[in-house]
Amino acid sequence: MTLHIGSMMPDRSLDESALVKAITKIATDLARLRDQHAQKRTPILDIVFLLPSQQEKADFAGLRLHSFDSSRQILRIESAVPEKMVTSIHAERFVIVIMLDAIDAASDFFNEQHILFDASEHQALVNLVNTK
Repeated sequence: MTLHIGSMMPDRSLDESALVKAITKIATDLARLRDQHAQKRTPILDIVFLLPSQQEKADFAGLRLHSFDSSRQILRIESAVPEKMVTSIHAERFVIVIMLDAIDAASDFFNEQHILFDASEHQALVNLVNTK
């Protein structure tokens, strides 16, 4: 698949949080859409949600480019999750919005690198997930 989402959890107590459940649901929905055209091409966009805990928090707000593996064509973008979103009833919507923002950021990055990336196709994929 060319659109991946995941999370980094510094504390196992976050396993049952609203945000982790939302990420899991959306990742499952994405896996069901693996036959979509956008899921069969490179480059790959890997979005990682950094969940906060009492011991550890991201040292930034919003999104940041983590890395780009040019040989595997994988762009990793990280999202710092605000504490209030971990248990929010809006967690699923937050995940969708971050995914759309990450696609926009990836589009800018790939354009600068002269790498073909169909942002509209990826946004349509996220919209398919969003309507399930």
